[in-house]
Amino acid sequence: METPIVNLSDEELKTVYDPSEDSYLLIDALEADLEVLHTIKPVICLEIGSGSGVVITALAMALKKYHNAHFIAIDINPDACRATKRTSLINSVDVNVLHMNLLDCIQVRYTFDVILFNPPYVVTESEEVLDNRFIFKTWVGGKSDRQVMEQIFTMIPKILSDAGLFYLVVIKENDPEYILSVFQKLGMSGKIIRERKIRGEYLYILRFCKVRSKMR
Repeated sequence: METPIVNLSDEELKTVYDPSEDSYLLIDALEADLEVLHTIKPVICLEIGSGSGVVITALAMALKKYHNAHFIAIDINPDACRATKRTSLINSVDVNVLHMNLLDCIQVRYTFDVILFNPPYVVTESEEVLDNRFIFKTWVGGKSDRQVMEQIFTMIPKILSDAGLFYLVVIKENDPEYILSVFQKLGMSGKIIRERKIRGEYLYILRFCKVRSKMR
């Protein structure tokens, strides 16, 4: 997969997450899964918390030659929404951007064929989740370190298509095995498909599908 060009200004870097190892590990995981993604022939792809737009743009660039798919990005930060749109246009793909918090305004059912989420996962005090500074919302995970990501877990099976795939970025402190067990109770099968140790963190990419779905 080609890595998109991202051009964040100094002012935007004060509020928008600059692509880092976690972003690129998710892109690597999607690249390794391209054959699987071609098999499911995605029609609508969604990224929750798109930040700079680097991941959803990379996916759009990789799929546009083979599938007439639609790409949607959500972010609570209006600066990130603008950055995502610009990143997509710079790289000659079209991503529709919605300004909202997580999945608050998503009411459709069984619609999205690919869902991406690189959530705020850093262990912090619970109160920090309430900090309104947008840059905090890119990494503050709360005292349980899953405080933000868990807000959308029960929604995923409701909005994911029957053959769809959900990709989630986590770190070791988030307890990937626990998260896998949570989704199992929600009727979804998951596994670790990518991992990487970097300075100060151990990153994982988890991939989920509905149990009745057949996936390699």
